[in-house]
Amino acid sequence: MTGAAGPAPSGDSGAGPVVPGPGPDRARVVAAVLTALVVGSVIAVLVGGDLDEVQRFVASTGAWGPLVYVAVHVALTLVPVPKNLLAGIAGALFGVAGGIAASWTGAMLSAVVTFWLAGRLGRRAVAELTGPRVVRVQDLLRRRGLLAVVLARLTPVVPFTVINYGAGVSAVSWRDFVLGTAVGVVPGTVAYVVVGASVSQDATTIGLALAAGVLLLVATALLARRLRRH
Repeated sequence: MTGAAGPAPSGDSGAGPVVPGPGPDRARVVAAVLTALVVGSVIAVLVGGDLDEVQRFVASTGAWGPLVYVAVHVALTLVPVPKNLLAGIAGALFGVAGGIAASWTGAMLSAVVTFWLAGRLGRRAVAELTGPRVVRVQDLLRRRGLLAVVLARLTPVVPFTVINYGAGVSAVSWRDFVLGTAVGVVPGTVAYVVVGASVSQDATTIGLALAAGVLLLVATALLARRLRRH
C-alpha cells in the first residue's frame, strides 16, 4: 500500500542507504543526560513517597496536565529520550486509560514532527543524529509500505525516534507512516503504561502488571517476526 511520497530530503539526493557520519554526536549526549535526569526524577519521587501528591497535583490541573505531558513528550522524543520511559510516566500520572491516551497522542505527534523534520534536515544530518542504527531502519523499511512501518514499530530493539528520522529520509509515504505508527505503537504503549500505573499499588499488583507487560511485549515481538516472514 502506498500513498503520496514523503518529503524529499533536503541537501541530499538518491534513494541509497543513509551512511552514518563519523564522530561523536552531541544530540545523543544530550539525550543521555536528559534520560538520566528523567529517570533520576522518577526515582526521587518514588523513593520519597511523593507520588500520591504528584498525582493529586496533576489531577488538579485538569486538561492542562495531559496537554503539558504531550508537549514535553514531543520535545523529549525529538532528542531522543526513550518513548517507553515516557509511557510509563504517563501511566503513573494519569492511570491506565488516561495514560494510554496521553502517551499515544504524544507518540503520534512526535512521530509526525520528527518525520517532517528529517525531510528538512536531509540524509546526512539524520545519519549524524542517529548513527548506525538508522541503517537497520532502512532495512526494515525496504518494502516502503504500511506493513514495513508496522513491523518497524513492533520491533522492540529499534528506538522509536530512530524509526521516525529514518522513515523521514526514506520513500515511505506520509499515509503509510502515520497509519503504521498509529497501529504499531499501541502494544508497547499499553505495556509500559500498565506497568507505570501499577507503581503506587501493592507488590502483587506491580508483579502482575510487570508480567502482563512482558507477555505483551514478547507477543508483539513474535508477531513482528511472523509477519516479517510473509
